[in-house]
Amino acid sequence: MSKYIVRISIPTESLASPSTNAMVGCSGTSFVRRCLLILACVAYVACAFSNLCHHRVSIARTKNINTQYPHSQPSTRSWSRLLAATSIADTNETSKSAESTFWRTVPTSSLENGTSKLPAIAGLDRETGPLPPGAYKQIGERDTITSCLLGIGIRSQASNEDGNEVWDEASKNCQKLVDAGFNTFIMNNPAADDLKSAKVSTQKTTQRGRGKTEKVMIALEKHRLQNLALRTKIRHEAEENFYKVLHQNTPKSVLRSCNFMVNLEVPAILSTEQQKHSGVDEEQPTQSFGNGWMVRESVGNALKRVKEESLGSVVLEYCEHSPYHLDVLDSLFEMKREGLIQSISTQNFPPSLLRSALSCGFEIQSNSIVGNLMNTHNLRSDSELGILCSEQELSRHISAPLGGGLFTDSISQSSKKKIEALFGMCCRDKSSVVSTSQKWAQYLSIKDTLFELSQKYQVSCESISLRWLLQMNEEAGDSIIVGSKLGMDLREQQGGSPYNRQSDLREVFTFALEDDDMELLGELSGQSSSQDFPPEGDHQIDFSNKALWI
Repeated sequence: MSKYIVRISIPTESLASPSTNAMVGCSGTSFVRRCLLILACVAYVACAFSNLCHHRVSIARTKNINTQYPHSQPSTRSWSRLLAATSIADTNETSKSAESTFWRTVPTSSLENGTSKLPAIAGLDRETGPLPPGAYKQIGERDTITSCLLGIGIRSQASNEDGNEVWDEASKNCQKLVDAGFNTFIMNNPAADDLKSAKVSTQKTTQRGRGKTEKVMIALEKHRLQNLALRTKIRHEAEENFYKVLHQNTPKSVLRSCNFMVNLEVPAILSTEQQKHSGVDEEQPTQSFGNGWMVRESVGNALKRVKEESLGSVVLEYCEHSPYHLDVLDSLFEMKREGLIQSISTQNFPPSLLRSALSCGFEIQSNSIVGNLMNTHNLRSDSELGILCSEQELSRHISAPLGGGLFTDSISQSSKKKIEALFGMCCRDKSSVVSTSQKWAQYLSIKDTLFELSQKYQVSCESISLRWLLQMNEEAGDSIIVGSKLGMDLREQQGGSPYNRQSDLREVFTFALEDDDMELLGELSGQSSSQDFPPEGDHQIDFSNKALWI
């Protein structure tokens, strides 16, 4: 314990009597001076005590994290890997530390300067540690968010009898991904199996509705709205359950280093007649979306679900024929200025609508599209979207990069019927209309080439597919969202193999495709072909809707 000695000098002129100079006390001083002296002593002692308490609290917090979260205690081998990766990043002049957490130091790439290259480090650890510089990009206001080029799309599912066990498993595997350097996550819409019954009824109605009567059209609209409402409900419930468990089991410093993306829908307005036949409460008046309060309510509900004070990234989904896209964007950017949102992106916006939004001054971060080796229409540089992205320096967020599993090693165990279903869902290329037999021929040639390249580079077919997408538009900073169940199928608990998705994804940054191999895959996929394709349809508003009439 340190000893503090305080020396106080008092002018003799202020003493009431000269005889009191030899006294320890200062009874002769005025009342005000006595109070000031006492306050000075108390403040000095309080400052020393505060420093001592702060030191003890820091030690207690570290012990609490170690006890509460055992994954944050790497072994000696893990620490050596972390230190080695950090020292390599520090020697690079273009690498800076965005934030040092208890787990790792996240290297910040300089993609915005156009000088960073997509990393290819053969000796990269396949399990854990920070990803090398170039695997991240800066987004948000003043580049405040560090986002990995390989994001994770969590496959949402409806609540089941397993309850919290499913979300505990998802949270644990999400922590593994963060520990491996992947910090970007989004809750995807549920798979087609969860909406199977609704889609079957819609298909039956379509077959009966060859005459396109008014009743059939209203029935189709009813099923579409029911599907949309069910899909949104399942995703919202999954977000709430997942983020609740994740916040309970993960340190705050780790969560702050992640980029959690949230989808937001643009509603399609309904006329009174459509509301009556679509299951919507007819007593509830048709409401305008343009005043912004509904957008604020949606963002507020999203903040509650993800348990955050602000949303890292909002992805606005395109709704055909809706007149409210620009109104919603205006409200979202107003909330961005208020600090509630850090970054705003769009999903499946047609080029005409994107041009309108950009001409209004909306600084859109990226546009999410579907793209893979059998769906390259939006990936081509000479397409309408490609030209727009090049002119406006707009990046693309590529979803379904593996075609729902078509370009993975495990697809060989799937049936022919399932593969053809994936052709329709993930590989519908608008640039050409081909038959199923032609798709099979293209798919088999791509699969054979992927297998040969996987043998050449000693990596998986999945890694070849992902690397091709990242390397194709490297300068533009395009990113990818890879789907994952995060072990919510409980396969590991039922005796299956443990969750090891992070190792497969880290493999993407261990090699680089040669130019000849890039061109070969581009030719097979049709990305580098010179064929003309029909112009994309413009965004059209259905002004026949009576709800829009004045």
